[in-house]
Amino acid sequence: MFKFISHLKFLMIATNQHGVHSPFVYDYVTKCLYAKPKYKASKSLDALLKSIPFFSVKDVKWDSGDQKGIAKTLQEYEVRINEEGPYDLIYIEHPTSELTAILTKNKEQIHNDTLLLIDHIHQNRANNRAWHDVRQNETVRVSIDLFHCGILFFRKEQEKEHFKIRI
Repeated sequence: MFKFISHLKFLMIATNQHGVHSPFVYDYVTKCLYAKPKYKASKSLDALLKSIPFFSVKDVKWDSGDQKGIAKTLQEYEVRINEEGPYDLIYIEHPTSELTAILTKNKEQIHNDTLLLIDHIHQNRANNRAWHDVRQNETVRVSIDLFHCGILFFRKEQEKEHFKIRI
């Protein structure tokens, strides 16, 4: 029930590319997230697979139980699952209350252009709270709520902003 109500609230507030006043986010939404082709996958995985070539991702930290399932797909994009860092992309399947601590722990491996994709941010109250808390981190500059997943950017040159985008 929580996810359903959360989705209704999201739909009332969320916008498309026309409500975005950041050139960086506008380009990302229009040239990447709304671009064809649409992969036959979940919306979160679709956003992930489109983001890899858009941001020229090479090194990924994959925090999920399904490393082997996605590893073959990532190899097609010439992406390495890397535990050492620095990371171009970090994927976290389920947000937890330790999410902010994970950011602090991996601070040295996160660079200005790192993308953090967090899946299932509105699955339940705990995930929603973790998503809300991590957005408050001082290193996070841009957060994009796509309902199915959340995307964080650490771009130092950008003002802190939060977007809710329908995909």
